[in-house]
Amino acid sequence: MWLSETVFGPTITLSTGRVIPTRWVGEQHVREDLGFIPSFADWVKAIRPEPWMGRSERIEASVDPHLASTVVEVS
Repeated sequence: MWLSETVFGPTITLSTGRVIPTRWVGEQHVREDLGFIPSFADWVKAIRPEPWMGRSERIEASVDPHLASTVVEVS
């Protein structure tokens, strides 16, 4: 819903002049497709972990060398 509000603005004006919230339009589309508005918990439960998701490394040094010196590794 956030993206639709960002792209189209907080409201949409219909050809009749009626102003409706963009969020309402987005929610109606989701309800039509899924039958409900999923919560964050519903969304997270649907994520299937993949091996690449666990491979990460710290990027502080490449992003900001000043921040890298304050990072303390805890083992």
